[in-house]
Amino acid sequence: MKRFRTIPLVLCGICGGLLSVQASKSAADDPAMQADRALQMSYAKGDTATIKKLLDDEFRWIDKDGILYERSDALRANLKPLVPMSADTKITEHQYGKVVWIQHNVEHKFAAYFWVQRPQGWRLLHVNEIEARPAVAGENSRPTFTVPCMNPCKELPWKPLSTTEKEAIEGWQDQESGTGRRLMHMGDHVFTITSNSMNPQQTVPSSGPTKVEPPTSEHPFISTTPAVYVKTWDFGDTVVAIMLQPTWGGKPYWSSRVFANHNGFWKMEESYHTTIQAAPRMQYVPDQKWDARN
Repeated sequence: MKRFRTIPLVLCGICGGLLSVQASKSAADDPAMQADRALQMSYAKGDTATIKKLLDDEFRWIDKDGILYERSDALRANLKPLVPMSADTKITEHQYGKVVWIQHNVEHKFAAYFWVQRPQGWRLLHVNEIEARPAVAGENSRPTFTVPCMNPCKELPWKPLSTTEKEAIEGWQDQESGTGRRLMHMGDHVFTITSNSMNPQQTVPSSGPTKVEPPTSEHPFISTTPAVYVKTWDFGDTVVAIMLQPTWGGKPYWSSRVFANHNGFWKMEESYHTTIQAAPRMQYVPDQKWDARN
C-alpha cells in the first residue's frame, strides 16, 4: 500500500522570474506530484483559478506561526508557500493509497502537503508549515506529580464517524499510553517535525513492546500531551488527522498526522507539530476529579 521515495529536483532554468523544476520520469508520471508541481507554479504566477481548483473543499492551512486558515480564509489572505520551489528545495514523497504526503524542505523551513484522491482528481486537503527555531530555555517543563493519562488515552473531545477513523485513533491512543507500545505504532520513515526541530531525527520502529521504567516519587508517571480538538478524514486504509494539543510548560501546538493500516495494525506514518506562537505557556495543576476516575 505504501511507497516511499525522496525525489531530487533539477534546476532547468529561470524564465520570466519563474523557476522551472524537473523531477525524474517516474515522478513526472505521478499524478499527485504533478498536482503539487502545478500548485507551486500557480502560486509563483499568481494563478488563482488553478489554485482554487486544486484546493480541496475541506482544505486547511496551518502557517509557521500556528494560525489555522480554512479554504476561504486562505484564499482571502492570499497566503504564499513558506518553502517556494528553488534549486535548493528537497522534495520527499510518501504514498499511502489515496493519500500522498509531500514535504518541501530548505534548511530549517519545512512544509508538508497532504494530497488526497477525490473523484475529480488529486486535491490538496491540508498544508502544515514549520520554520524551526532553537528551543527556549525552561520551555516544556514537566510536572513534579503524577498526571494520569485520561486525555488522550481514554477520552477525546471527538467521535469517530467511521470504523476506520475509530481504529486509527485507537491505535494512536495505544501508541501514546506509556505502556511500551509507542514504537510498535511507528511507520518506517517517521521524522516528527516540530517548531524546534533544528536537526530532525528518525524514529526507529519496534516489532514489539519496549521496556518501561516504573514510576518513582522522583520520576512520576506523566501523561502524554492531551488533545482539545480533533478532526479526522477517512480514506480507506489511511486516515489524516489534525489535533490541537496543549503541552506541559510550553505553548500549545497543532499536530498534523497520517495513519496507515498495516494488515489490521494501525501505525503513525507522518507527524508535524506547529507551535501556536501567540499562545501563552500552559501549566498542569492536579485534578482531583481525574485522579478519582483513574
